[in-house]
Amino acid sequence: LELTGIARFKVIEELTVLTAYRQCKVDYFPYIDDFTARKGEDEVDREALLTVLTDFLKANNLKVDWEGVESAPNEALVNALAMMSPYGAPEKQAMLEAPDLKTRAEILVAVTEMDLAKKRTSGDTGLQ
Repeated sequence: LELTGIARFKVIEELTVLTAYRQCKVDYFPYIDDFTARKGEDEVDREALLTVLTDFLKANNLKVDWEGVESAPNEALVNALAMMSPYGAPEKQAMLEAPDLKTRAEILVAVTEMDLAKKRTSGDTGLQ
């Protein structure tokens, strides 16, 4: 069984079923904007995102395809960086649950800035 995510939802009730997989009553309304492509892109602080990405790459001696980054729309960039980020489950869950793209980008920037600050004070330069 392979699942592909289309949109986020809140589980209202888990049904008692005999199938080998979970079945639930769900509510899509809190995430209705997930159905609108590129919704909220203009509200993302792209400059802050690219600044923290640059700092992260330098701190971890990593390289990136800047042509691809520069040409990526904000939605694709924020979501790709959030998914590929090396952070733990709580941080990734916070990004997943962000109500909109702007907030997801802000969480990503904040978590990355905290990670960089921690590495500067501890002397740690590697990913965990």
